[in-house]
This record gives sequence, structure tokens and C-alpha cells, in this order.
Amino acid sequence: MERIADRAVPAGKDLDAAIEHARAALAALLRVAGDGEGEGSPLIAEARALLSTLLEHRIDLAVERLGRDAAERLGRDDAAAVAAIRADRDEAIAVSGALLFWLPPGDPAWPEVALVVGRLSYDRYRDPAPRAEPPDPDDLDAACDLLLHAARYQDTDERTMLYLVLALRDRQRLLACPSDTRALAVWSKRLMSLGLEPRSA
Repeated sequence: MERIADRAVPAGKDLDAAIEHARAALAALLRVAGDGEGEGSPLIAEARALLSTLLEHRIDLAVERLGRDAAERLGRDDAAAVAAIRADRDEAIAVSGALLFWLPPGDPAWPEVALVVGRLSYDRYRDPAPRAEPPDPDDLDAACDLLLHAARYQDTDERTMLYLVLALRDRQRLLACPSDTRALAVWSKRLMSLGLEPRSA
């Protein structure tokens, strides 16, 4: 995962082409592996990590171009762009989720991949753009559980803290749970100590 992160990530048409190549490479590797334990090979793990990284980067660029209220303006101005972001997000969740499933227990990459799946799952849960699918509580549970678990194993950055606080807050509104209440209090305090308020991720 560190090697993947260190690679220069392209943009624009180069990024689109890189994603298509990564998809094709992963599909070819999966065909060779067939059904079974072959899916857990290091080559397939790296192919999944690369594709997920590229997809997440394209999502970030699409949102970044439009500023803070990107999702709302995308919904008003460009339905095709919203659909593309949602498709990339769904694919990234599927690819990263498969990577998470096949990583060996105790693999040092597990927390990083869990953070990716957790963030993307929460983004899908709270999708504010028009014509979004109804929020799926399973996405919220995945976000809370994966972010909480991953945060135990590595230094937690501001972005992850914000996602964690928002996800825990939303789950508490649906169903109050003592453990969530305690975790929300702890992470909210850490977030506020950085001068941040849990408004949005």
C-alpha cells in the first residue's frame, strides 16, 4: 500500500486511461485466478489497491473542482457528473471491500484499506445530491465499525476524525448505543481540540 501511495497519480484523460488499464489488469488477473484462494494473491491485492486509489483520486478531483458545496451544485448542474461520481464510489467500495476481505489477518495494510472503505461508505450513506438512493443503514454501520477499528491501529488524521464523528453521530440518531455514545464523546473531544467542528466531511 505504501508503494501504491508513493506513485504519481495522473489527472484528466491520463487518469481515465490509467483507471481503464487498472480495471483490465485486475480483470485479467481474476480470470487467471478463477474461483477460490487465488483471489488472495499479492498481485491481485496490488491491482485492487491501485484501482481503488485511482478511483478515489478521480472522485476527489471531481468534487474539488466545484468547491465546498460540490455535491449540491453537481445535482443541479450536471446529473451525468453525479452519476459518474456515484459509479466510481460504488466501484471503489467493491474493489476495496474485496481487498479487505482477502488481506491476511494482521496485514499492516488492513487499517488503511478499512479507512478507505469506511469513508466511501459514509459518503454513499449521506449522498446529498438529488435523486440519491435512500440511505442504507448497512453503509452507516460499515463506516462506523471500520473507521473505529482502523483508528485503533494508526495515527488518526483530521479528515478521518471528522468522518468518524459524523458517522457515529448519525448512527446514534438512528439507534442510541452506549458504546457509540462513549466513542462519539471521545472523538468529538479530539476533533474540537484541533479547532474543528463536526459539520460535514
